[in-house]
Amino acid sequence: MPGHPGSFSTPTHTEASVGTGSTLALAANHERSYALFVNDSDTVIWLRLGEAAVANEGIRLNATGGNFEMSPQLGNLYGGVVNAISSGSSKNLLVLEATN
Repeated sequence: MPGHPGSFSTPTHTEASVGTGSTLALAANHERSYALFVNDSDTVIWLRLGEAAVANEGIRLNATGGNFEMSPQLGNLYGGVVNAISSGSSKNLLVLEATN
């Protein structure tokens, strides 16, 4: 229900094709109330908040379903840019972003 703590009313599903160079996974959005990143590929993907992504640094998403969630309830909500990188080319990263 809208307005309830932890709820959101505008979810947006996207995907990013992540390669061996830093790739934009999610643009900055200071209206963000929730974000979820799911690695839908066969290799590890790393996330970096606010900076270019670097392999073997930052937030590691293991292959085939590794995920990272951001929310006020978890105490880690970030409204800035999120970048991603992988050890392979054209790896699929699923992204859900929500605003109130």
